Amino acid sequence: MPDPLPVVARLRNLAVDEAKSALADCLTAEARAAEAMRLLDAAIAAETDAASDPSGDDQSVEDFSGWLRRIAVDRAAAAAALAAAETRSTEARAVLTASRTAARAMDELLARRDADRQLAADRREQAALDEAGRYGRS
Repeated sequence: MPDPLPVVARLRNLAVDEAKSALADCLTAEARAAEAMRLLDAAIAAETDAASDPSGDDQSVEDFSGWLRRIAVDRAAAAAALAAAETRSTEARAVLTASRTAARAMDELLARRDADRQLAADRREQAALDEAGRYGRS
């Protein structure tokens, strides 16, 4: 009967690879969301500076006020998207950590089992040598 543990170990390693890929996707989405926030904040800062120009008229301040209300909705949506992306990244990190832990445990189990098998083989060999030595002296 084939030993299932090496197959399980390979599956654990595949799970680690999949978790790494998922985390990379989450981090990419998070970076995009952060960039969207940065661009919105830069636009708000630029428009605020322009509206604060003392040489401007009342109409530019009124236009800015309407624009700011509209862009605030976009910024709130971008902030929510960033928060969701950060949450997904945190969850993906946890999955990767769990996958790595499971793979490491399987590797340690296989190593322990191999060491136990080698120890048993060494003991059998030593017993055979001891037995041969007893017959050789008689």
